[in-house]
Amino acid sequence: MMAYDDYQHLVIEVEDGVAVVRMNRPEKLNAFNPRMGLELLRAPAELRDDASVRCVVLTGTGRGFCSGVDTSEDRGAVADNPFHRRPTDEIGYSGRVTLAWHELDKPSIGAINGVAAGGGLGLAMAQDLRVAAESARLVPIFTVRGISPELGLSWTATRAIGTARTLEWFYTGRELSGAQALEWGVVNHVYPDDQFEQGTRELAQRIADGAPIALSLTRRTVHYAQNAPLREHLIYEAANVGISGQTEDTVEGRAAIRERRKPVFHGR
Repeated sequence: MMAYDDYQHLVIEVEDGVAVVRMNRPEKLNAFNPRMGLELLRAPAELRDDASVRCVVLTGTGRGFCSGVDTSEDRGAVADNPFHRRPTDEIGYSGRVTLAWHELDKPSIGAINGVAAGGGLGLAMAQDLRVAAESARLVPIFTVRGISPELGLSWTATRAIGTARTLEWFYTGRELSGAQALEWGVVNHVYPDDQFEQGTRELAQRIADGAPIALSLTRRTVHYAQNAPLREHLIYEAANVGISGQTEDTVEGRAAIRERRKPVFHGR
């Protein structure tokens, strides 16, 4: 298990295969400054390489999930500022952080405990699944501030809820409650505030108890399906079935079914 004690604005805890990543600037509703921005870029690669982590939960501390970029803080020197767009950087910080989480290669859950606005909403949508507290508020504030969406939100939202609904949401900057987000298909589950952490944990643990290789290949296969023609996708799917079918976890899964017990997977 890796140590995650050198982060300043992220608190990362790993237990029973579940890594909970808490954005920790509650006084700013977890808006990210340059330092936190760099940590959000760094964390996915470390979590991906940590064999003890099987599922990742990204959430916030206090009343907010993340309110986007902290516009009130001095962003410092250009050399240390991840938000500065360099001429050779085609996708910028927002693109790089979105790719970092997309390439985590492990199941992830955006646990929206409160306000998720702008770039913070983009971070939530970059996760495989999303859950929300009843008091959560999801706000795509970009166009009402005179800019277009970033952090891949135009890509992730369109795939989650379709073109027309995404455009309405972005055009109007409409704030969605947890219940409305569930109705629209933005989130998978909504929990009462006092049951939010428990509900999120139970979902994450159920995922983490699965076979790691099969989970990773399933994630890749489903993402591949979004753009591939059917025949091409079926070839890719069959290849992944072949890979997962040769693992020790497959043997364990079959044995557990025969013996009517819960399987214990080791990622081999």
